[in-house]
Amino acid sequence: MSFSHEQEHSFLRYIETARKTRDVVDHPRVAFAGKRGAYAEVAAKQFFGNTASIIPHASFEDVFKSITGGGADYGVLPIENSSTGAIAAVYDLFARYRAVIVGETAVAIRHCLMALPDASLDTIKNVYSHEQGFYQSREYLSAHPGWQCVPYHNTAVAAHMVAKSGDLSFAAIAGRQAAELYGLNILAENINSSDVNTTRFVIISPMPEIRPGANKISIAFTLPHTRGVLYRLLGIFAEQGLNLCKIESRPLPDAPWEYRFYLDFLTDPSDAYDAENETAESEEDVIAYMDLLRRVIAETGSFDYLGYYPSGT
Repeated sequence: MSFSHEQEHSFLRYIETARKTRDVVDHPRVAFAGKRGAYAEVAAKQFFGNTASIIPHASFEDVFKSITGGGADYGVLPIENSSTGAIAAVYDLFARYRAVIVGETAVAIRHCLMALPDASLDTIKNVYSHEQGFYQSREYLSAHPGWQCVPYHNTAVAAHMVAKSGDLSFAAIAGRQAAELYGLNILAENINSSDVNTTRFVIISPMPEIRPGANKISIAFTLPHTRGVLYRLLGIFAEQGLNLCKIESRPLPDAPWEYRFYLDFLTDPSDAYDAENETAESEEDVIAYMDLLRRVIAETGSFDYLGYYPSGT
């Protein structure tokens, strides 16, 4: 199998990234975007338990900057919601920062309408939340057409603002934990349109880790403009009987109508490296599915390895 110069570079970078593993960090510093009470904080506590120092950051990009710059050991970011789909901003940041996925966890989203203790549904005029919060609660909001929905960059930040405002006409859509933290009264519970509304969060790290039970690999790639290339690439996984559990495309900002693809697939559990018992026969065995990804790289224009980790969904 012959590689172009760029493909050879991609393959060597994949090998280097996959080999450069570290041990799981004890008592880690964990970054998330938003304020205390955000769903991302819930995800961080759910994944790390009480052993972590969980640190709020202003934005998704600040989380990437923190882990790549040494300010935190891990970041927790929303990547996908079961009702509204992919979180595009997070996918785009993977193209700009060298970070890998080392875990994931799913959080049930239970939106509440909250306001100051003396407020009521009759006093509300402006509702603040993340755009996803509005979209996920669209059926409830449609019954209140007089309310002005004002996008905020985070649900918990919106709740904090309402608590500090002193304005009885303000309300926020966020999780119950935010209402309890900021002293807000819940006017309506479980207002999301779907009863099974769930967000998948990924745990990112500056370096790969080999965690027991790893069974999911995430990759990103671009494709040349040749006929049938995506069909051939996906056929590689079909030949191996592997389950593609996610494929997402994002436009390339400097190349109109060209895309960067993100793909997750589940591996055969019998092939997983047993880190706890150190059963890998050689260094090459630690590199997940090297031969398969060599074939994938041969079809791509560019390629990035985003991690090998236990599925949490």
